[in-house]
Amino acid sequence: MLESQVWWATRGDVRPGHVRLLDEVEHGRRDRYLRPEDRDRFTIGVALTRLVLGEALGLPPERVPLDRTCTDCGRPHGAPRLPGGTGPHVSISHSGDRIALAVSAAGPLGVDVEAARGELDREIADRVLGPAELADLERLGPARWQSGLLAYWTRKEAVVKATGDGLRVPLTDLHVSAPDQGPRLLDWQGRPGLPGRFRLHALNPGPGYAACLALMDQPHATVEETPATALLAE
Repeated sequence: MLESQVWWATRGDVRPGHVRLLDEVEHGRRDRYLRPEDRDRFTIGVALTRLVLGEALGLPPERVPLDRTCTDCGRPHGAPRLPGGTGPHVSISHSGDRIALAVSAAGPLGVDVEAARGELDREIADRVLGPAELADLERLGPARWQSGLLAYWTRKEAVVKATGDGLRVPLTDLHVSAPDQGPRLLDWQGRPGLPGRFRLHALNPGPGYAACLALMDQPHATVEETPATALLAE
């Protein structure tokens, strides 16, 4: 079986040496973050990506090439990937104290993690969910409303990361399973062939978080979640 791996790190895993793994473009992006916690999360994401890919490719981490060219404008602020679409696919997400790196040699994937901050409201729900999803969310009751919307959000964002669409497409076009059911992509308005190409996996980021992994064209892949603390400490 083919395997996809999700590495979990926390902001506390950052080390001074990780900054040396950033290239010139990444240094510039890091310096534009105003808050230390944002700089730390970005630094860990880059360092972890280079450490994991370096091991897979047999390269020192500082020599792992990452292409961040945006497919829309050509500027270097897109999601990281290996040049030319070669080698493993990667996806990064961070929220609160959690940083997730998902890697697969079998096909595209997307990962999303979100901290439960209690800030989600009906206006956000209307931007994310279709009518049937809103009805299912209300069915869960007030006590599970926030966590349910967070589950919907992470499932949908993982999918649009895997396709490369990101938030350029309306999340209301996607219909995913209810929060009290296993994660699945049920429908995508205007793209009837896509749901059958996806497998979604609920992840375990720890209390106070929701996370989902979306695998595209990987029907037999297994998923392994691994703490990254030891790797980042080397």
